[in-house]
Amino acid sequence: MISWLACLPLFLALFSLAANAATEIGTVTLVEGNARLLRGTTWFKLIAGTRVEDGDIIEAADRAQAQVEFAGTLASLAGPATVYLVPATAKLAPVVFALNQGWLKVAATPPGLRVRTAPFDVVVADGVLVVHAQRPAVDFFVESGSGKLVESAPSGAGGPMREFKRGEYWTTAPAGTLTMAPRAPKVFVDAMPRHFTDPLPTLAGKVKSKPALVVDREITYAEAEPWLAGRDRAAFERRFAGRLRDPAFRQAVEPNIARYPAWDRQLHPEKYAPKAAPEK
Repeated sequence: MISWLACLPLFLALFSLAANAATEIGTVTLVEGNARLLRGTTWFKLIAGTRVEDGDIIEAADRAQAQVEFAGTLASLAGPATVYLVPATAKLAPVVFALNQGWLKVAATPPGLRVRTAPFDVVVADGVLVVHAQRPAVDFFVESGSGKLVESAPSGAGGPMREFKRGEYWTTAPAGTLTMAPRAPKVFVDAMPRHFTDPLPTLAGKVKSKPALVVDREITYAEAEPWLAGRDRAAFERRFAGRLRDPAFRQAVEPNIARYPAWDRQLHPEKYAPKAAPEK
């Protein structure tokens, strides 16, 4: 008879794998041009069939596009663009896209989708939006449906909330003030990716395989820095802490170490060691 103590290491290993297994929340159904995915601290090549998880970052190069399909909700990214799939805080919560830059078209069905940008969040349960982020300016057009816009306070918390509806165009003026027009201006329409004029195609049923992820390389500090300075900086500071073992990453961090107290403590523990009591 095998002792349960002998099996304990295996049980613990299996429990650890189950606890750390990430949940797949969607599928990449279309990729044209160069696009990649950041999971943890590693960049992977993005190809159709890739399953996305909470915490993933998707980056589309110039002239590239990538479409992700969730349960009834579609999102198409046109580069140069970057989005972060913010981890859900509750079951059946809307998918949250943090759009750092670029063009994004979403076709949402309940429970919907939330698009976070620097000046505001847009929340839509059932509708189609086209969003363009180019720091610090953000504008969007409501192709169909309705939803809510939540302005961001300087602290990152939610500020004033407004409602939007079909046909409206919202934008942040150079001074940072938010304005609305009853239709999208020609300059917005002309700049919009051409394929955004058509409905997003539903392609999930055609994706049968789940390709293995192909490693590109580890993230550099220059690539990590915008996320370390954003709304989710605490989460990314924990996420990228392991990269401090890389000399090149650590060297790039050192001139800015004051921004990251936890990393400073990790790299320079002597600065935080208790001072010896003076001899009497």
